[in-house]
Amino acid sequence: MHTILATIAERGNGFPGPHDYVPGDDGELYRVVRAGARIETQGAGAGNRCAGYLLALADWDDVASEDDVHESLAHVAESA
Repeated sequence: MHTILATIAERGNGFPGPHDYVPGDDGELYRVVRAGARIETQGAGAGNRCAGYLLALADWDDVASEDDVHESLAHVAESA
């Protein structure tokens, strides 16, 4: 399985957990394999980020609707 390291930016809805789907800043859809451990606060109104997420590439056909996709955003870094 090809995996990607990413930092997740939450949007006031918390962070996704393992097996959740999350959109990437590259337009792709990813499934969370392992959640990150280091939360960074960005200041008032800017949201929080969590580094070290391990993601696997998914297909948009894997989800029944957009409601099945977590509202956070994955900032994709590099292959793991």
